[in-house]
Amino acid sequence: VELQEGSMDDSDGYQSAGSTTSTRIKSYTVEEAVEAIGFGWFQVRLFFLCGLFTAADALEMMLLAVLSPVLRCEWQLTHFHVALITTVVFIGMCIMAPVWGVIGDRYGRQVTLYMVTLWIGYFGFLTTFSPSFVWLLILRGLVGSGLAGSPQGFALMTEYLPSKSRAKMLLLGNIAWASGTLFEITMASFVIPSLGWRWLLVFSAAPSFIIVILLKWLPESARYLVAAGNKEDAMKILQKAAKINNKSLPEGRLIASVAARRGDFRNLFSPEYRRTTLQVWFMWFVSAFSYYGMVLASAEILQLHNERSGETDTCMCNQLKSDDYVAIIISTLGEFINLPINMSLIDRIGRRYTGAINCACCAIFFILLQIHMPQQLLTAIMFMVRGFSQGMFSFAYIYTGEVYPTSIRTLGIGSASAWARVGAMITPFVAQVLLDKSVQAAVWVYGAFGISAAVCAALLPIETKGRDLPVSS
Repeated sequence: VELQEGSMDDSDGYQSAGSTTSTRIKSYTVEEAVEAIGFGWFQVRLFFLCGLFTAADALEMMLLAVLSPVLRCEWQLTHFHVALITTVVFIGMCIMAPVWGVIGDRYGRQVTLYMVTLWIGYFGFLTTFSPSFVWLLILRGLVGSGLAGSPQGFALMTEYLPSKSRAKMLLLGNIAWASGTLFEITMASFVIPSLGWRWLLVFSAAPSFIIVILLKWLPESARYLVAAGNKEDAMKILQKAAKINNKSLPEGRLIASVAARRGDFRNLFSPEYRRTTLQVWFMWFVSAFSYYGMVLASAEILQLHNERSGETDTCMCNQLKSDDYVAIIISTLGEFINLPINMSLIDRIGRRYTGAINCACCAIFFILLQIHMPQQLLTAIMFMVRGFSQGMFSFAYIYTGEVYPTSIRTLGIGSASAWARVGAMITPFVAQVLLDKSVQAAVWVYGAFGISAAVCAALLPIETKGRDLPVSS
């Protein structure tokens, strides 16, 4: 197979040497190759591997919800100190998110995923031996630095999905995250009462080391390879994918567009993407602020609702009961139930309005949490908030992965992810500190941001439904 650069003299697909007659030579891009390959076992395998990576990340994130009440009792922590445990994780994520994005665009998704997975597993395991609160903060901050690279797996999966199935498959990818959170809560309900929180940290870090072994079967991004000028390796991956799916590649040679400078932050603020970038950043901020707010507030709301008697500890030492774990598990199931709703809407009414609906519904159900109600109804409201807040995050991931060109895609996701971490850094002080003072004030903060995000989503300048992934800016 003859390869060429889009900027060379024969970039239009003409043979210009060794013949007296110009003969048209067929050519195709990576996007056209992915569409020709279609959806098949190659994507299923990729979905499985990226799903395991996502689930392992979910274990480390959901750990924050169940770890806080235990450490509050064991180390006599205040609500402010408990909030810091979550905040340092997201400080690390905020700092490293754009760094991992640049590394992914310049050195490839596969190499970056190896680094990220080892980082998370290593520092997650070291957290087990934390001798003090300060050491716990340092090590959890380092875990957060690794978790900032998790969008790399999402970016890789995006680039191998044909346009017709892209949105729905990426929504299905949320099953992996929801499964990880559900598994963590279930595991915590057994491990913490019997073995303690340190063993929970061990079991939560272990999957990362297993995934490192499985990553050798993960293909590099063909779009990245072409953008990097390594079209021979890109061709090998595409040929293998076509063989696995029992399809054929288009006739001709693989070509690339004129190479754009990869990982250039200034491209995010080009006239074409300036407004989109600012609105996308706000959407990610609110998505993380709302989603992790509900994750952290679940335990706090249940503890306030229980109104246990005989507890006068000044540091509010309230352990989660078995009923509380069950309530959190049920609310987590909302992430599964919301999935078919978004799958039916996203290709019908488009990405923007699907995102707006999720934001508005999340805001409404958040506001309802201020009403005093039986625990069963409270659990149902939390169920709805978890579902729609996860829908907000899904929309943000899908839209960002589709709106930016290959040259800045992971940088776009990485920079947006940094703003998500800003929202997640702030949310513990609302979900754990402010909520302890006033439930009404806390839920109205979430409601106001949710309504603002709904308007922002509806007014996004570019609709990506049915659009091919752009190659260069």
